[in-house]
Amino acid sequence: MAATTEKVFVALPAEFKAGQTTLSWVLGHFSSSGATVVITHVHVPPQTIPVMGVKFHSSKLCPEQVKLFRRIEREKVNKQLDSYVHQCSKAKVHCEKLVVEKEDVVTGLVELIVLHRVTKLIISAAADRQYSRKMDKPKSRTAAEIMQRADPLCNIWFVCRGQLICTRDKEVHTTPPATHMLPDFDHQALQLVPYQKEDDAPSELGLYDELKEACIAAENLMKRALNESSRRQKADEEVVSALQKANEYQELYLEEVRKREELEEALARANWEIAQLRQANHLPMDEQSTSLDGLQEAMSEKLSFERHMVDMDAVLGTASQDIEPQKDYVQIQIDLDTGARELQALLSQSKLTAFSPSSVIQSPYDEDCIPSYFLCPILQEPMRDPHVAADGFTYEADAIRGWLDGGNDASPVTGQPLAHLELAPNLALGAVIQDYTIRRRQHKFS
Repeated sequence: MAATTEKVFVALPAEFKAGQTTLSWVLGHFSSSGATVVITHVHVPPQTIPVMGVKFHSSKLCPEQVKLFRRIEREKVNKQLDSYVHQCSKAKVHCEKLVVEKEDVVTGLVELIVLHRVTKLIISAAADRQYSRKMDKPKSRTAAEIMQRADPLCNIWFVCRGQLICTRDKEVHTTPPATHMLPDFDHQALQLVPYQKEDDAPSELGLYDELKEACIAAENLMKRALNESSRRQKADEEVVSALQKANEYQELYLEEVRKREELEEALARANWEIAQLRQANHLPMDEQSTSLDGLQEAMSEKLSFERHMVDMDAVLGTASQDIEPQKDYVQIQIDLDTGARELQALLSQSKLTAFSPSSVIQSPYDEDCIPSYFLCPILQEPMRDPHVAADGFTYEADAIRGWLDGGNDASPVTGQPLAHLELAPNLALGAVIQDYTIRRRQHKFS
């Protein structure tokens, strides 16, 4: 009877391949004695817990999540140890499972030896790949510490790759630790699990399914939290982008106001020149040469104003902003034209027919004075349907579409790749070109 109740404890890792040779040695040497093989494993809980592919420290998660993860890990270890149980069943050797959870493997084994009064313990001396024929003592740190710290009454066999390396029986005097190692009864309870048949598995499977469902529910909550965070981040980015655009529009408006004031000042100076020329009409002939110089300067300034106005309209058109102050520019141009006609009338009245403004200043409505902003960079012709591409330049709609339909994805002007192939109508520039065309026709027939 005493032989049948004898227990041989085998310290094995959870991975079956790592401890298979050690258990095979035990079955080959203790199966004939009728002893019960106790498959002993110290489970060290991991400190990091994976959540949706990201590992978090256990202190960063709520206790419920940590507890759930630890329970699932213990279930997984128990299933892995079943491979050792099946190996014992094939050898017709009675076996049990003993699993203890501890932060350190050596501490767990030392306490286990004391609690269960273990007298026979088999442990791996090193990994199988470290085995050599000259090996005569344990190489692994765990086995070496067990040899020194275990209870002297416990006989220990150190095995590697199915070969006995050395033993430590109770007559061997080991180096005692500095302080006597007392078992810590506050750690999680040890569980002695006898081998269960397949019929007892449904209850464990039901518990595992419940844990799996709880884990899925936790992952779904985490996904919802991540989606909400992403949505809020996107909304913040949209607000920042809107503020940037508002600042850009405000800067454009201020620049428009400044240039409008400059044009109004130029118009006032032109009106003053006109008044001066009217007074010069009543001067003697020897002073009319001075009036002629003033007339030439006024006409030159008129041409400069008109070109400046065209440049301003083109800039506004390139920005694709249909701004209300364009009407004021047209009115300024009309006033300048009226002033020019008055100057010519004054010249007729003062009989200065020898001077022709057109012979000194070329009109902006001549064929050779078409502003470059009105010309399509592709066709080099005035545009009738201007559109803005991704590079910020304005082209004739048919020309740029033909360019893009031909397989070109780079800017016709800069040669750099276009960010997209979308086109936007340049309404402001189209209105300026149309007004310019009408005035050029009127100038041609005047």
